[in-house]
Amino acid sequence: MTDAPQPFLDRRRLLGLLAGLSLAARVGEARAMRSAIAGPIFQDAAAILVAGPEGGMLDRWGRVLAPALAQSLPPETPLRRLTVGAPDGVTGANQFGARVAPDGQTVLLAPGDAAIAWLVGDPRAQYDVARWVSVMVAVAPAVVVARPGSVVPGRPLRLASAGPAGPDLPAVLGLDLLGVGLDLLPPLADDALQAAIGQGGVDAAFLRGHRVPDQARALAAAGARPVFTLGALDPQGRVMRCPAFPDVPTLAELYPTIRGQTLAGPLYAGWCAAAVASQLEFALVLPQLTPASMVALWRRAGDDAAGSLDIQALATANGLRALGGGEATATAGAAAADQPALLALRSWLSQRYNWKPA
Repeated sequence: MTDAPQPFLDRRRLLGLLAGLSLAARVGEARAMRSAIAGPIFQDAAAILVAGPEGGMLDRWGRVLAPALAQSLPPETPLRRLTVGAPDGVTGANQFGARVAPDGQTVLLAPGDAAIAWLVGDPRAQYDVARWVSVMVAVAPAVVVARPGSVVPGRPLRLASAGPAGPDLPAVLGLDLLGVGLDLLPPLADDALQAAIGQGGVDAAFLRGHRVPDQARALAAAGARPVFTLGALDPQGRVMRCPAFPDVPTLAELYPTIRGQTLAGPLYAGWCAAAVASQLEFALVLPQLTPASMVALWRRAGDDAAGSLDIQALATANGLRALGGGEATATAGAAAADQPALLALRSWLSQRYNWKPA
């Protein structure tokens, strides 16, 4: 028993050595990148524009991301954080689009709510998500849960929801595509929602954000069961089952069992974009037309940050996945619907809920 701690100490020394070698390699790559770019890489300091208030969720992420990203930027590069606007990210994203030059000096840290606002045509959203160049993302699982036997085409379903033109959009649209008649009730806090489902006052809910599997287990105790998830994307952008709910079908898998045909078309494409946006805890992005060398530099930093122990620990504690590289690119890109999908999505909102897009 006296020798038990020794393997841990050896492993710790080994990990420290490997971390040192990894850091040296990153520093060497950053220096090589500097030599490939004429002049200094950063004019004054690199900056993270946080689309949210100081002390908010995104600001807390920014405080952890800054040192993780700095490890892969050129040595001694100052990395400033600037917080702008409300938690929905719209004001910050507007400033990023209007005032930030595509020179790679500034990255935007935006919530998925900002992408949703653009998708639905919120008149406040004066930016184009399709012009964002991804660096890194964090995604949360999302699932629709309901009382058994309540999700039936043509039958009214009481859904606790903040409304169709926000983050709950993929739940509302997904159930509508299944042919379910919806009665949208006000959103409820966790305990009140559990009580309402248990007492039969609410039939279904949409779970997203932090620790979703824990939320689902709590509602399962009240009688609600997962109906479909919003899925997840592989590095090629193909939809797969949500890793947090591997036994629960995606909407595309459930649809044929209820409607008898394959789900396709512009409105489904709009749903797919909304599903990705709704699951974004954040996207770290650059402007379109940023020089390729700067994109490569930031993407390397984002990939390294996504794999860092601090970021992984924080993501895991909240039931999230931090992604860099191809997975980040596929995910951020999928939140940007094409024009037919945008038109179909906004037309559906207008016809069903009298939503007035920009």
